[in-house]
Amino acid sequence: MTASAHNYPTPLDLSLEELWVVHAALLSDAERTVDDGDDPQQALSLLARLEDDDTFERDELAFFARVLRDYADGRAPSRDRRPARSVIDDIETALA
Repeated sequence: MTASAHNYPTPLDLSLEELWVVHAALLSDAERTVDDGDDPQQALSLLARLEDDDTFERDELAFFARVLRDYADGRAPSRDRRPARSVIDDIETALA
């Protein structure tokens, strides 16, 4: 479970399956952002940091949650929906 993110950077404690789903969601967001003619830098930057097992600020965790919600609600294959919702729940708990 991801720790509380109240006053300090927080690592995401992800299973391999959850890591894959976050990766897929970030790539999906980056592709959609490019298709909209915008800069995908935030998604790509977080993707690189995610792969380095970095810690994240509250606003970055909120970005992960938004991207995962968008992915789970429309772009995700059915196998990715449960792990996406699990990560969203963990992030929301950390942000509470």
